[in-house]
Amino acid sequence: MTTANDPASKLGQFRQILAAQSLDGFYLTRADRFQGEEVREGDEYLAYLTGFTGSAGVGLILSDAAALFTDGRYSLQIAQQTDNRLYQTFDSAEKNVNQWMSEQPASGRLALGYDSWAVTVTALDNLPEKCGTAEIDWIACEQNPLNQIWPNRPAYIEAETFILEEAVAGKTARAKLSEASEVLRATGCQLCLITAPDCVNWLANIRGRDLQNTPFHLCFALLQDNGEPVFIGAHQAQKAGYKTLDWAELPDYLTRFKGEKIACDPASLPAAMRDVLTEAELEIVLRPEPFLARKAIKNETEIAGFREAHLRDGIALCQFWYWLEEEAPVKGIGEADIAEKLTELRRANAGYICDSFDTIAGFRGNGAIVHYRAIKGADKKLDGDGVLLVDSGAHYQMGTTDITRTFYYGPEGKSPPQEVIRNASYVLAAHIELARAGFPKGVTGAQLDGICRAPLWANGLEFGHGTGHGVGHILSVHEGPVSISKRCQLPVEAGMVLSNEPGFYSRNKYGIRHENLVLAIEQSDGFLAFETLTCFPFDKKLIAAPLLTAEQTAWLNAYHRWVYTHLSPHLSPKLAGWLEAKCSAI
Repeated sequence: MTTANDPASKLGQFRQILAAQSLDGFYLTRADRFQGEEVREGDEYLAYLTGFTGSAGVGLILSDAAALFTDGRYSLQIAQQTDNRLYQTFDSAEKNVNQWMSEQPASGRLALGYDSWAVTVTALDNLPEKCGTAEIDWIACEQNPLNQIWPNRPAYIEAETFILEEAVAGKTARAKLSEASEVLRATGCQLCLITAPDCVNWLANIRGRDLQNTPFHLCFALLQDNGEPVFIGAHQAQKAGYKTLDWAELPDYLTRFKGEKIACDPASLPAAMRDVLTEAELEIVLRPEPFLARKAIKNETEIAGFREAHLRDGIALCQFWYWLEEEAPVKGIGEADIAEKLTELRRANAGYICDSFDTIAGFRGNGAIVHYRAIKGADKKLDGDGVLLVDSGAHYQMGTTDITRTFYYGPEGKSPPQEVIRNASYVLAAHIELARAGFPKGVTGAQLDGICRAPLWANGLEFGHGTGHGVGHILSVHEGPVSISKRCQLPVEAGMVLSNEPGFYSRNKYGIRHENLVLAIEQSDGFLAFETLTCFPFDKKLIAAPLLTAEQTAWLNAYHRWVYTHLSPHLSPKLAGWLEAKCSAI
């Protein structure tokens, strides 16, 4: 028996709606108009229809077939959360939308719809032209057809905005906007439409709580070459003295700039917004967002904030690990309890704003799901022994954190399996090789990715995600444009904060990941190096010293001494003694 909320019923209703609109199918993204990893509850269209809750994915719904695509982080999760009788699921690195559609037995001509506010210009230009042998007409829909079958869809509530003072941001908004106007004039454009909310928030030194885990005020901004911004969909920005417009007011407002050149980033520009600009008779110049790289290079004030945030985070994490060892065997806690406890301990820290993402606490096989999220009541209990992977972080009023540690949980005196120790040690060796790397300016994220993976490759191990991502300053915990990954051809520059998080995942058995945040710093003679910001020890139960080189062992012991030196003055004598044992030399 099925119900109206049953996945099969939803899919059937959706197809009926598409047919009523003379559509043969629909391209469904997980994104909203702001293209961030986190979206508001009312924009979770992909999750509502399919059950898949990952932060990256697209679906192709045809009249007689449906497929979902995601990246390597979610390949296990998407298979678990969706009905394989309704949807084929793919890792997009192995089969993408174009390849799947070329295999469909379609002919003639098809009309396929898409949400024109959720699909960017770049994405639209890359959509396939054929399905099987059928030609495709891509039909823009300003309203997602799923609205018709989503009862009680959560409404948008604009949250309070707060202002970052110069003492936190390191530079006034006016100074940033003045510099931005100079950059804009150099492009030869009179206007720039900034469609990436993290850039808008960074330029204006504003933050908001429109999202649960990302302190954004969700909005676009129109920047003129005189440095004056107009915020779109951002009434709260009035608090900072800026002009604001409703989305509905924008088309009329743009008519005053008829014929002028407007710079837009096609990677974040919604297709619907391009149509608005075209109708206003503006000359659209598509080019990469000119402020992304500037935002990624932190100033000295922001860097000091990162260091302080990691110190506070380390205190909470010590309290957590002590609690885990002392309380978990007694209370039989579950994965969701771990997430709740971490939030509770971080919230007690002065300056805590919110978690920087939903905590990943995966016990045993759940740890192999890279972006696993425990649901209370359906989560694993920490009974017996096993590997526990915990990936968590927070935004504080001075900076942002993101850390992963892999623990061995079990009865006192019981040792982890040798296979786990071996693989965890090689993952740690990979982490250390990147942490201690020195490299010339101009080296790309892809080149650094290879340095990190080398110890794993030498031992027949690999992982399916990138080695590291950029981290924003009280912004998105995943920040572009630079990453440490096989695909990144951009250079790492001094002042960038990135993650260092190699891993290994044994399907249905365990996951291992060791993650610290690092700061790229200047060395002599045109070289860069990394300063580790994260301040918390690794679980020595999962380290086999003979599998590390002398240099790797020296780095680990020095890191643990630094952790103890920095954290112990802020802990109780009992907890400081516990930490001393955790940080002793191997």
